[in-house]
Amino acid sequence: MCSVSRKCSWKAMSSHNELEKHRRAKLRLYLEQLKQLVPLGPDSNRHTTLSLLKRAKMHIKKLEEQDRKALNMKEQLQREHRYLKRRLEQLSVHGMERMRTDSMGSIISTDSEQEVDIEGMEFTPGEMDSIGSASDVDDHYSLQSSSSDSGYTHSLRLNSSLL
Repeated sequence: MCSVSRKCSWKAMSSHNELEKHRRAKLRLYLEQLKQLVPLGPDSNRHTTLSLLKRAKMHIKKLEEQDRKALNMKEQLQREHRYLKRRLEQLSVHGMERMRTDSMGSIISTDSEQEVDIEGMEFTPGEMDSIGSASDVDDHYSLQSSSSDSGYTHSLRLNSSLL
């Protein structure tokens, strides 16, 4: 194709230079995009490619750690949710049994200041309005949590006068 070897080598070199020019332009574009994604330090006006890549690596590690912690928190909250659902079901069944025994004329305390211990109950703001202020409930509220369902306790003490 090429009659003179110099022409062929010049065309090949020119083609190679053009490809290299495009490759470097793409690389610069990607580094600029990376710079936008990675939080840079106070001396962010001039970074080398190496320092940018190191910061990107550190940022990725940090994001992975945050993701791991969020996943652990999600799992813990799911365990607590399952525990609270079971506890609510137990209390609902217990409450129905108590209503039956109360209606059958069993001994009912008339002391309006008797303390009632309710575990696993959550009150919405609307329910708070009907039983007293949120601060009344907060005075007797405690929450403890561990990593297993059975270790999770949620207790709330209210005076029956609030109910």
